[in-house]
Amino acid sequence: MKNTINDARRQFFKKAGATASMLSFSASSASYEAFNAPFKLDNNYFFQHGLASGDPLPNAVIVWTRISNVSTDTLVTLHVALDKTMKNSVIVENTITTESRDYTVKIDIEGLTPNTPYFYQFEVNGYRSRVGKTKTAPVTTEHARFAVVSCSNYPEGFFNVYHALTNESAIGNIDAVLHLGDYIYEYAEDEYGDGSRLGRAPLPDKEITSLRDYRTRHAQYKTDPDLALLHASYPFITVWDDHEITNDAHTDGAENHNEGEGDYQLRKAFAIQAYYEWMPIREGSIYRQFRWGSLVDLFMLDTRIEGRDPQVDSPVSAERYDTNRTLLGYTQERWLLNKLTTSTSTWRFLGQQVMFGQFKGLNAPNLEAAGITATKDILALNMDQWDGYPEARQRILDVLKAYRISNTVVLTGDIHTSWAMEIFEDSANGYTNNARIRVGEKPLAVEFVTPSVTSPGLSEPVADPLASLIPTMNPHMKYVELKSHGFMVVDVTHQKVTCDWWFVDTIDSPTYKARLAKSLYTTSKSQRLSENEKLDVSFDYTHNPLK
Repeated sequence: MKNTINDARRQFFKKAGATASMLSFSASSASYEAFNAPFKLDNNYFFQHGLASGDPLPNAVIVWTRISNVSTDTLVTLHVALDKTMKNSVIVENTITTESRDYTVKIDIEGLTPNTPYFYQFEVNGYRSRVGKTKTAPVTTEHARFAVVSCSNYPEGFFNVYHALTNESAIGNIDAVLHLGDYIYEYAEDEYGDGSRLGRAPLPDKEITSLRDYRTRHAQYKTDPDLALLHASYPFITVWDDHEITNDAHTDGAENHNEGEGDYQLRKAFAIQAYYEWMPIREGSIYRQFRWGSLVDLFMLDTRIEGRDPQVDSPVSAERYDTNRTLLGYTQERWLLNKLTTSTSTWRFLGQQVMFGQFKGLNAPNLEAAGITATKDILALNMDQWDGYPEARQRILDVLKAYRISNTVVLTGDIHTSWAMEIFEDSANGYTNNARIRVGEKPLAVEFVTPSVTSPGLSEPVADPLASLIPTMNPHMKYVELKSHGFMVVDVTHQKVTCDWWFVDTIDSPTYKARLAKSLYTTSKSQRLSENEKLDVSFDYTHNPLK
């Protein structure tokens, strides 16, 4: 079993006059009586930030917590069992948390059984945390099911989306939650959401720039009970986007890093350090691979920090078409292309941040005919997406075509809205040209874009007319919805991938209704999208997010 603070642990044992073998023991030596020694359930004192698990492998998973109200090196015991009552013990492990890691705890539990649920609980000073549930990845499987979320801005509203995902009777069981970025936001109160109206003003009340700032913001998010419940229910597979650092970030700067906010590289390093401390993720490469047997190869990508060149200012900029420009960075890009060409799984999933598919801009006459007032924001292509890096995208499309790689599914966040599209070869001018979609031409991939948890999309009277208009200019787009908050559930078999979009009707109140709004699927080797018959599925829920 690996853990990230072994040095501190050894020092603690040395100071305490004990050995690791005395304090840490395996399932074979752990009796029921020893495992279930008397303890008290913590009442939000030591474990104010809940617990979490992530990065599931067939034989390992990360588990995480944070210890509050301590100021010295602290012994923490991890209990792992096969049942929720924690009676069927399989692991008891001790570790030390220290100030250098902001008293967070992260342990990589190894030696586990594939495709198996496990329950875990932390203990400090005789007090135990709530029980969390996680699950290892399979070695062989015929079915997988993922939830996909992104863009959770604390002051914008309640995390009803996270809460809805825990309703297993309606949503179904989930193997893992894929969080595609913007897990936190960096802004001060009322800069991007008025949190004071709901008692959700961000902490600290400033734009975060220092290590202490980023740690405090992560800590606030982890106190949200809806997020805590979801973390306690399923393993997460996460990757950052820009707001974990600052808006429209790239390798060497960001739109929201301004004069007086210090050195950008130092700020980025603080943000990354806090992210690794506070998230249930293995520390190392942010881009990484997960396998669900021979069913799915999931490649989690960083389109933000690893190697992104600065965004261009205009869609007509000559720099936009520079063949040397990159969104992934050349090291990550080579890694991805090699993984795509050598993958033997039925499906290849790309978990990433910004819209991959081409978007053809809308002109003023089109908008005016639909009753929409033309604005600069609506007319402009988004140069922060792959449209701003067409040559980098083309290199991926060329490999998909040249190697005849089928069954590629792009999963995307970032844009706070819902989209589904077929991905065609043409991206020479930054978007799919209608004339290039010929009868019988086969797409190279499909893309599903998840809505936001709370971050705002468009509102009426613009949202619905624009959503209807966009596909007329972009026939490869099969679903566009621009105003609702929610999540996707992606169901996978060897025969097909189905994507369901679920929306909640409000984030301004803890009384909400969730509904299944759309369901599309693609069959193996088709790269085409078809619509499932609409299902009348919804549920009402009232909960208290302050408890």
